[in-house]
Amino acid sequence: MTKLVKTLAQMLATPLLLAVALIAVRPSASLAGSATKWSAPRAATADDWEQVPGDSDSGPSAPGSQPSADGVPPGDHPQRGPADAPVTIVEYSDYQCPYCRQAEDTVDQVLREYGDQVRLVYMDFPLRNHAQAMGAAQAARCAGEQGHFWEYHDALLSAQASLSPYMLVNLAGQLGLDAASFGSCVSEGRYQDAIRADMAAGARAGASGTPTFFVNGHPLRGAPSYAEFAATIERALKPGSKPTRNKTIDSV
Repeated sequence: MTKLVKTLAQMLATPLLLAVALIAVRPSASLAGSATKWSAPRAATADDWEQVPGDSDSGPSAPGSQPSADGVPPGDHPQRGPADAPVTIVEYSDYQCPYCRQAEDTVDQVLREYGDQVRLVYMDFPLRNHAQAMGAAQAARCAGEQGHFWEYHDALLSAQASLSPYMLVNLAGQLGLDAASFGSCVSEGRYQDAIRADMAAGARAGASGTPTFFVNGHPLRGAPSYAEFAATIERALKPGSKPTRNKTIDSV
């Protein structure tokens, strides 16, 4: 096995492809054995979000988007809820951010409670100081190619303490994804430009850390409570209410 691993390491150009090969050699490998369980972050405070590093290289530069009213950049983004829901929540998130994980339960509650009245649109915003966040974001997009974005997304947040290349591919195996297609997608960086475009859109919209939410264009930063989400949604649902104009975040 050791000799085979060394041979594969020489043959394969990226750690992820090596992980694909190892999964093929060791089909019994389990996610539980390769990932550290997530530990709950400290209670939310005024600083319950992770900020973009404060130098001139904090984010990419990408073409802008044309504006529309309900707060979602154009393009193909993972969504939950009906496209014609009266309220759209745009989430800018990072898979290594503990506060993004903390906010996830609240977001799920909002989606359950408000049903068809709310749509969630997920936008990638991997912070530069989180070394594994970009790889995880690309892997989730690649899982989406096979119809498993949300399952992969949820599993990444649950195991965010260990987002190594091996874990990313092992997780794909646990979800029944085609290993060769998944490995090819990630190793060629198929979604890197799309993720960087999300990051640029978020920066233009005013997201300077994770998580950041826009509820019909109204910003909520950090890990908001259910009450904060509900109050903002209720205002948006009032007759005559119009989405907050933010020309850098637009509807699909």
